[in-house]
Amino acid sequence: MAVTLAQAKNYLKIDNDITDDDELVTGLISAASDYVCRTTGKVNTDDNNSQLYDLCIKMIVAHWYENRAVYSQKPGSISVIPHTLTALLIHIAQCSDYPEA
Repeated sequence: MAVTLAQAKNYLKIDNDITDDDELVTGLISAASDYVCRTTGKVNTDDNNSQLYDLCIKMIVAHWYENRAVYSQKPGSISVIPHTLTALLIHIAQCSDYPEA
C-alpha cells in the first residue's frame, strides 16, 4: 500500500482544502518511498501492507517537509534523520517479513 496524499497531509496536519503544497508533498512521498526501498532493500507490497513501512515513509515526508531550508537557526543539523526513523529503517532492513526489492 502506497502512502496517499491525503494520508500524508493528515500526518502533516495540513487541511485537505489547502492545496498549495500538494505537488511538493506528492514529490516527497515518491522520494521517501524510493529512499526507504533503496536504504533497506525491502518493499511494501499489497500482500505485506505494513503500517510500519507506511509510517516510516510518512515520518520521512514530515522531516523533509518541516526542514526544507538549507540553513536553520535551531540547534542541531536539519539534515540529520531522527533516531526513531533510523531505528525503523534498520528494523525494516533486517525483518524477513518484507520482500526484497
